[in-house]
Amino acid sequence: MKTLRTLSIPAIACGLVLAAGVSATAQVVEDRPATANATQEPRARTGGGIDVVRRVSEILSGEARGPGDAGRIAAISDMIMDGQGKPHYILISRGGVAGVGGDKIAVPFGVGDLTYVEDGGWRLQLNMTGDQLEQAPTLEEGSLDQLRDANWLQANRKFFQAEQAGGASGTGDDAFLFRASALKGAQVRGSGGEESIANVDDVLLDADLNASYAILGYGGVAGLGKNQVPVPFNMLRLSAEAEDDRYVLIVAVDTTKERLQSEAAPRLDGEYNRMLDPTFIGRVDEYFSAEAGAVEARPRP
Repeated sequence: MKTLRTLSIPAIACGLVLAAGVSATAQVVEDRPATANATQEPRARTGGGIDVVRRVSEILSGEARGPGDAGRIAAISDMIMDGQGKPHYILISRGGVAGVGGDKIAVPFGVGDLTYVEDGGWRLQLNMTGDQLEQAPTLEEGSLDQLRDANWLQANRKFFQAEQAGGASGTGDDAFLFRASALKGAQVRGSGGEESIANVDDVLLDADLNASYAILGYGGVAGLGKNQVPVPFNMLRLSAEAEDDRYVLIVAVDTTKERLQSEAAPRLDGEYNRMLDPTFIGRVDEYFSAEAGAVEARPRP
């Protein structure tokens, strides 16, 4: 018999590191529990500015390159973010096949330049060769547990000559962290108690690569005819539940099924360039402003 225990984490949980795993309402997190005592100041409840369409799904198909003619030295396999959508690490893979197997290396965010190259996709430009990268601390396959190990974190920062992840935002290395890929396809609960009102189709990033909008999809058959509604990322509520000896990521949004799936809701329906239109963005923020006000007035646990 499965036993579920809710950790009641509205957005941030100290020490939890979330990973993709199952395709039901939740995503598998890890095998052991962790405490939940970190806090953050809430951000303004609108999405950040979008000047270029930066889809997480496209970044995760990018590559890391070395200086000069060094060429490709690793594949970008994931981004590690905190509960407010701030990136902490670019996860890259060396060896293996299609991102499976091989060494997993957590490059602290801000090390190197992550840019888009026309007809070349996303690239993380690092000032080191593949031989040098082989000396980097690695993560265990299928686990991000070392991101809570102070000694490992110190060694990783020293290797990349990086500052502590999180910086002035108040989210340090031990913040509630999750793989960006874990959100892809995750089912989303509504504020009206509905178990599933949509799936996360993608996440859009702003110029600082912070999560700005989540693209929620519903309806359609085999991806055809699906409706897509962008919502400010900080309307999402991430939490973790214990299921037997594992933890799972729960995604909820501060709106109801009726509101999200209303004919009046602003829709993308695959036309991501609409997010570059200030008028459309204004409609999105205005449409969901009522939910934002209600949530800010609601007492936090």
